[in-house]
Formats: sequence, structure tokens, C-alpha cells
Amino acid sequence: MKRLLTGLATAGLLALTGAPAGAAPNIYHTISSSHGSAAAVETVGCQQSEIFVSSSVAMFAAQPGPVNKQGLTGVFVRITDVCAEAPGEAGAAAGGGVVLFEADGQNLAPLVVDPRLNSASIATELPGTDGNGNPVTISLSASWTGTGPLEHDTVSSHENIPGLGNVNSTDNNLRRAATASASVTVNGLTVSGTDSNALLEQVKARCIEIARPGVEEFFPCFGFPG
Repeated sequence: MKRLLTGLATAGLLALTGAPAGAAPNIYHTISSSHGSAAAVETVGCQQSEIFVSSSVAMFAAQPGPVNKQGLTGVFVRITDVCAEAPGEAGAAAGGGVVLFEADGQNLAPLVVDPRLNSASIATELPGTDGNGNPVTISLSASWTGTGPLEHDTVSSHENIPGLGNVNSTDNNLRRAATASASVTVNGLTVSGTDSNALLEQVKARCIEIARPGVEEFFPCFGFPG
């Protein structure tokens, strides 16, 4: 689930506009993209509550083009009676028991994050749906506190694609292990939990597409026009 939410956050930040392929290189800049993720699971008696949170904020731009700022936050919550036995597959939880309630939602609220990933927070109301497809409003409050060292790495790639062109990309990455706490209220239910294995990340990146003359459909950075 954390991987899914992270994927959603990444996909939401790829709305860029570049110069036409073949006319000039398409240059895309992720000036800064920061992301926090957490999976908070708490069990009290027979009730288990799970909260999966992904929240991000980014500044990005094509060259030439304006600088855009965008946030993306997603949450999934599930409440399970782990002592109950499901009569069939319907309503059964992945780890056993019976799902009492679940819902997920997403909006464009930005993560508030320290540049050095020492802390981050998000407080927002998200439109969503419950497990039966009914519309709900999810009130989310989550915070991260950095606990580990600030880790840094860079990744670069220079690739020639025969007959089409070249693509060059560079990533400058920061990450810090964190402890996160999250609270969700939906449909009159309130659940909360902590995750001691949460993560804060920051990426600064550039990707350049250089198409050969006459090539019009060349979008290796994202797989589609940026």
C-alpha cells in the first residue's frame, strides 16, 4: 500500500510542458519534490486500525516554461475485527478477521516539510469513498519527525536510443528515516496510530530528451509528452 501511494504521488507531479521534439531538446526540471510516507497500524483488543498516508509537495518546470508548485496527498484507512471469522471471502481482511470499515481519498493538499527533512506535517480533509463506494469526507492529520541520519545519493543516466535520439537524466536524492503519527476521522469514526519506520524523501532532478531530426514521438523521460 505504501508503494501504491508513493506511485500516486509521483504520477501526480509529471504535468510538465516541453518544447516540440525534433525542434529543440525537451528539458524538464524537478526543482524540488519532497515526500512523506507512513503506515500506522494499531491493535487494541480485537480492533485493528490501519492508516496508510502519502503526502508530497513539489516545484517543477519545463524549459522554457513557468515554475509550477503542486501538492498531492492520499490516505487509506481500514478497521478490522481480527477476532472474528469471515463467513466467506467477502468482507475478509488480508491478514484475517472481518473488515468493519475502510475508505480512501486523495486531494492536492501540499506536505509542509523542513528542507533538511527534520520534520513534516499535513492536516487536510479529503474527498473519498468507503469500501461500498459511498462518498465520504476523510479528516487527516499526520506528522513526521526525522530520527535517522540524512542520507544522500545521486543517480545519472545517459542513453542513446538507436534511430530515435538521446536521453540524459540526473537525480539528487535525500532521505531520512522518521517516526510518524497519523489520525483519521471519517463517518464518525476516529482512529490513530504511529509508524516508527516511516520515511521522508526529497528529490531534485533533470531529464533531457534530444530527438533525432524528423522524429516526432520521442518521450523517454516519462513515456508520454511531459
